[in-house]
Amino acid sequence: MMIYKSKLKELFTGSFVEVQKLCVTLEDFNLKYIVQDYKKSAVLAGFGITNLNYTHRLLVYKNDYDFALKIFKNYKSSLI
Repeated sequence: MMIYKSKLKELFTGSFVEVQKLCVTLEDFNLKYIVQDYKKSAVLAGFGITNLNYTHRLLVYKNDYDFALKIFKNYKSSLI
């Protein structure tokens, strides 16, 4: 099975801990996601990463994006 980038949409970019918290929440709703790890990619390529606050990118499928965004907004407001 091949996953095409055009079918994915960015939901969040942040630190590893922030992204992992959101992943657990998305799993509670049975939503599929992909995490891009810029830090690991940079190390494998022999480069460094300048900002450790934005090392991970959380992607969801376009057809799940609106629902995931609602979950994200509710999650964000519960932290305040």
